[in-house]
Amino acid sequence: MLIERRIQRLLDKLVKSIQVDTNILDANGMVVASSDKSRIGSLENIAKELTEENDKAIFIDSNRTYMKFIVDNMTYFLSMEGTNRETRNYCLLMVSLFEAQFQDSMQKLDKDEVIRRILVNQLGDLELRELVHAYKLELGLPRCAYIIRTRGIEAEQVYKMLQKVFPKDREDFLILVDGMTVALVKAVSMDMEEEELMQLAAAIDESIHNETTVKACIGIGGIKDNLFRINESYEEALKAIEVGRVYNASNRIYMYSSLLLERFLHEVPLHLCERYSKVLFVKEYKKLLSEEMLETIEKFFENNLNLSETARQLFIHRNTLVYRLDKIQNVMGLDLRNFHHAVTFKIMMMLMDRYTWEV
Repeated sequence: MLIERRIQRLLDKLVKSIQVDTNILDANGMVVASSDKSRIGSLENIAKELTEENDKAIFIDSNRTYMKFIVDNMTYFLSMEGTNRETRNYCLLMVSLFEAQFQDSMQKLDKDEVIRRILVNQLGDLELRELVHAYKLELGLPRCAYIIRTRGIEAEQVYKMLQKVFPKDREDFLILVDGMTVALVKAVSMDMEEEELMQLAAAIDESIHNETTVKACIGIGGIKDNLFRINESYEEALKAIEVGRVYNASNRIYMYSSLLLERFLHEVPLHLCERYSKVLFVKEYKKLLSEEMLETIEKFFENNLNLSETARQLFIHRNTLVYRLDKIQNVMGLDLRNFHHAVTFKIMMMLMDRYTWEV
């Protein structure tokens, strides 16, 4: 998170002066900043009394001094080596500096940072309403969140490039969320068709590819009727990418509302995915399901089990396609021309995709 990077930068400056072993922990005890950066991501036990107290009382545990502080409505803990009076004074001083520094920066937020914090749900209700009023943000305008991620290129570069496509607007917001994520909060109408949302994503993808030759991965959340709910659309867009990459790896644009079956199967416990996927790994099935056969099946499903159109797109004779489907029926007992059998096969393949992705 950006806030934790800023905490790390401030901590770096402070420990140069005092030369004391210091960690900053989140509410779960994970080290998010440290005088020794190799510790970041590790866990440290937090005294139970400290997590339950609301004030800033200092606690001692395992030769370390702990102190709770609040930054940006999020709870953190300062953990410093030592238990003497000097250590406790350092703790008080550092916590005061952290809170003063970030309180001051909160007062200097620009509109894009406000929207970013709304997206990632970092604002309390009262603070959110105050900022919306202060920046005259239109609450009741329907909006949709797009998430843009790329590999092999910094998100900041993508952000700068897309600024030319989406210049600053009262209704739309292009946000650099973190080092790997750019978000577009787009004003739309509540009855906007999914196809229109997909076309915009395709245009974004094309713009990035033309400028950088890098292919993007784009998630599209649902349309929300209120700015207070846009973080829901943002979370949906993230989920669309997470789920879509597992079950539709050949695509790069994923719409949350179009992934109902995929989202359902993503909730299936992994051990069940393993059980059903192993059915497809038996020797006879593996030999049958060659790359050519899987391509045939996928094209058959894309064309809604239409034999003639599938054969035409695969540039094969209709009888060749029938022969391949007969072969699947003879080996697996599933006639893919039958809707129920086709759905059964499709779900088994999707469960296998989930299992192989996870392991």
